[in-house]
Amino acid sequence: MEINLSWDLFVIVFFAVIIAYSFIIGRNQTLKVIIASYIAILTADGIGNLIKHYFIGENAVATTVNLANDQSSMVIIKIFIFILTIVLVSTRGRFTMNMAKPNSSLMNVILSLTYGILSAGLITSTILIYTSGSSLVQETNLIMSEAILAMYRESMMVQTMINNYNIWFSLPAITFVISSFLGDEVDA
Repeated sequence: MEINLSWDLFVIVFFAVIIAYSFIIGRNQTLKVIIASYIAILTADGIGNLIKHYFIGENAVATTVNLANDQSSMVIIKIFIFILTIVLVSTRGRFTMNMAKPNSSLMNVILSLTYGILSAGLITSTILIYTSGSSLVQETNLIMSEAILAMYRESMMVQTMINNYNIWFSLPAITFVISSFLGDEVDA
């Protein structure tokens, strides 16, 4: 496998950091980060679309405030809201995850690794989709800026993440449901 030293390496390192962090914080906290990611996706898209409609769009407020109709400003706003929401919900969210431990240590490591990979995929694909100018919530055609188009052409991993973002979006939830049947019951 040939690794392009620009975007392929960035995606690999980003995945490795999130997976390593998932092992550090543990499986329950990684599940909390995944749930926070879903909340952050909805929040970033919702608030981003409101900002675009009322402040950057063709409405009277946009001309009054004098914000530029610039796709890159929406990208930055959505990514900022996405990351901020993940951090706030993960660290300050008033809920806890208490998944039952599997019967074997090997299964525990496998589940931790799986959730780490799924968390990395969800976060990475979301950032790439937002960078492309698209949305995860509403159906849109990928509006790729010249920068993301160059990344898309150069990197097979970026292509894979963007082309399969529906898989990265749904797989953590499916895995969570399936793994909830593993292990013993947890007393509350």
